[in-house]
Amino acid sequence: MISESTRNYTEQRACGAYIASTCQPEASFDLSIAAQAQQPSNEDITMLNKRLKWQMESLNRGLRYIPVDLINAKLLVFVDGSFANNSNLSSQLGFILMLVNESTNANSTFTIRGNVIYYSSTKCKRVTRSVLASEIYGMVNGFNIGIAIATTLRMITERLSLAAVPLVICTDLYSLYKCLVKLGTTKEKRLMIDIMALCQSYERCEITEIQWINGKDNPADAFTKASPNRALECFIDSNKLTVQIEGWVQRPTASSR
Repeated sequence: MISESTRNYTEQRACGAYIASTCQPEASFDLSIAAQAQQPSNEDITMLNKRLKWQMESLNRGLRYIPVDLINAKLLVFVDGSFANNSNLSSQLGFILMLVNESTNANSTFTIRGNVIYYSSTKCKRVTRSVLASEIYGMVNGFNIGIAIATTLRMITERLSLAAVPLVICTDLYSLYKCLVKLGTTKEKRLMIDIMALCQSYERCEITEIQWINGKDNPADAFTKASPNRALECFIDSNKLTVQIEGWVQRPTASSR
């Protein structure tokens, strides 16, 4: 028999999660954590009430959309994963997709200006035994949604006689970046298939570029941690974000192949 407090907890969490999933990405992590409490404790109820209060007091803090130059647009997928940071020692996976215009700065940074397209914060359904495993599963989730949206955008740009929108994946974990672009490997056999699939997509140019970025500038951090960096907050405030890039691979041009 479900108690009255548990029923109220579930109902209010669902209401908050619906709003978070449509226009308040900053609340996604807390509400994802709340969904994992099958028998909510007093602490769980307090944490949920705190987030719901923030949502009610932040009615104007949602997503705003601005025009994007489709000719020079990029579809960026920021991914992140936190290893065993949930109460049951499961990992939290998060990613966010942005359709942006990008400008490169002289100090190894780039500035993006655009819109949030999709985001997610979920508990990993698989058992993870390393930080790399958590990050790989997060990247796989982000890539799956990213390639679906990129394919839809390609249909639009073809009808407009425009070039396809590049799909760029950004991670703040060097070991994952090395696995994908520097022919690195892992000893965990269950991860090899995921890594090979991502590498194949990269070789086929389904993924245009994979970038290693500074963790302080990764907006996906807000979907995996209770105390994240301020990158997502900054982007929501201004639809603009400057990202420090730590590494990337320059693909050969068509003339050099």
